[in-house]
Amino acid sequence: MAAPATNKGQRRRQEIIEGAAAILREQGPQGVSHRAVAQRVGCSLSATTYYFHGLDDLLREAGRVNIARWASRAEAVAEEAERDPSPGSEQQRLALILRATLPSDEEMLGHYLQLVAAGQSAPVRTSYRTGRDRLNAAVTRVLRQVGVAHSAELVIAVVDGACVSALSEGRDVRATAAARLRELLDP
Repeated sequence: MAAPATNKGQRRRQEIIEGAAAILREQGPQGVSHRAVAQRVGCSLSATTYYFHGLDDLLREAGRVNIARWASRAEAVAEEAERDPSPGSEQQRLALILRATLPSDEEMLGHYLQLVAAGQSAPVRTSYRTGRDRLNAAVTRVLRQVGVAHSAELVIAVVDGACVSALSEGRDVRATAAARLRELLDP
């Protein structure tokens, strides 16, 4: 589908994508439908179908918005870390890594449920995989700044694994992630 010709059309298309992305974060891919997005955004059902080839196209765009959102968060943390050349205490280093790798504005259980569910949706899975390089690059910048030699992939895997474990066992998510990170980073 061609890009909307007017600014109003571009804004409407973006509103629809943002609405789908929010539903995706909250409910996973199965929660995203043209009807649910139209209701969320407050537009007609026909508007959600006009701007996209189909639901897969909308899901792909919503996935791109979400991974860009997470990468932007990590980039902001990297910029903050790079402004202060001293890595700080262990607690400060851990806090920076956790801020770069964990959402602060999403319900944690929902975040991980939708990540797992994303694997069942080819368009979302593709968007997340494609955007992962940007997230990894930002986390790598944070790790470099705080003196951690491990890869972003490994650190994110440890944080995510700790969070899923904590969620499944009813423990504090951030404290559990911090403890597993501390184990990883201690020589």
